[in-house]
Amino acid sequence: MTAVAPAYPGVMPAYDYRCRTCDALFEVRRGLHEYPDVPTSCPSGHLETTRVFTPVAVGGGAAAPAPAAAGGGCCGGGCCG
Repeated sequence: MTAVAPAYPGVMPAYDYRCRTCDALFEVRRGLHEYPDVPTSCPSGHLETTRVFTPVAVGGGAAAPAPAAAGGGCCGGGCCG
């Protein structure tokens, strides 16, 4: 049996945290199998940290609206008047 390589080797999600003591905002990268809410210390060593929600942009931009159907009437084809 052959081992299957992971789809994205070495890719780890990044989580933002804020220190409640010094108000520093910092990022921690954790593996997919690691629980993101495990306590972590800030770069200054304080243990009172909290995870911060960071919204993610999805999509590349607005699409152009679809062109209007030609003709008229109820079906858009001009056959009903």
